[in-house]
Amino acid sequence: MNCKYKSTGPLISIIVPFYNVDRYIAKCICSILKQSYENLELILVNDASTDNSLGICRKYACKDKRVRIIEQPENRGVDKARFRGLETVKGEYIMFVDSDDYLPLNAVSILYQEIFSSGADIVEGGMCRVLDGWGLIKKKRICEHLEIEQPVLFRDYFISFFGINKLGVNLCGKLYKKTLFDKAKLKPSGMKMGEDLLVNMYLFPFVNKYVVTNHCVYYYRYGGLTSQFNSTLYSDLKKLYYIKMNMLVEYDYQKGVRSTKIEMCNVLCSHLIQMYRFNKSEQEIYLFIEEEKRSGFLDEIIDEVEYNTNSFLFLKNRDIDNLLQYCKEMAEKKKLLRTILRWVFPLLRFV
Repeated sequence: MNCKYKSTGPLISIIVPFYNVDRYIAKCICSILKQSYENLELILVNDASTDNSLGICRKYACKDKRVRIIEQPENRGVDKARFRGLETVKGEYIMFVDSDDYLPLNAVSILYQEIFSSGADIVEGGMCRVLDGWGLIKKKRICEHLEIEQPVLFRDYFISFFGINKLGVNLCGKLYKKTLFDKAKLKPSGMKMGEDLLVNMYLFPFVNKYVVTNHCVYYYRYGGLTSQFNSTLYSDLKKLYYIKMNMLVEYDYQKGVRSTKIEMCNVLCSHLIQMYRFNKSEQEIYLFIEEEKRSGFLDEIIDEVEYNTNSFLFLKNRDIDNLLQYCKEMAEKKKLLRTILRWVFPLLRFV
């Protein structure tokens, strides 16, 4: 693509929260500062790192006046770090980049050209997955070019936040008009999982036009920091489930109820698989699922929902023993697959 916007376009603010990423942060920063679109500010938010991440960032800040560093007094999580960065932005447009990821050379220019020519409030680009340690790049989400306006946008695409992935729900790989955040008046949720979706879901009612470009604008490091197991995953996503259900009521969006419940069933089963995968005790796992059953949460998420998968049918029939056996077997398969990949992918470099 012809990148004609070097320093004449409006200021674009790129927010990068970081915590203990001295293995990755230099590549992330370099990919941003070398963008063909030059009129940008890079806001690095240090979430109380204890490694050399801050020292690396300071070196770049000394060399390039476009770099600013904000320091959090204590580790508060990526959500609060992003919002701390939002408080200081000077640009007309905003991008988010995770500190272990990086951008292709023309990413910002591609997104800006799309938002400038279309008048959209948000432009979403394609994402490519980088297998950490192996350097292999795989297309993750490259969609056809779309330009969607209201009322079709809300009617057909709001469902994206309720388990039907028509649009990306992550914050990265997109360019936002700053005025969206001004209108929505968002506050940090403090969640460590699902916070991207939550921000986008709250912004969505203020969006008049949404554009999707079929260019890859973001390299996502799979196996890096943002893809590791998080101990708060289930509790955060359960909290997100209730927020979604309240949102569906507020906007009378009934067609999102079924997919939201199915999604939560999948989250519960995935959590059980992760518990087995990370060698939690049988007693701990059994007590967890029994508590979800006793509290009535299982009844809530399977109420008036039909879905033909083994795990869902076990939940539907309250067949806890077979559910746990199924999740245990799935965990073993995932362990085996990961072991195979560790052997196979390094060999592909020589093919």
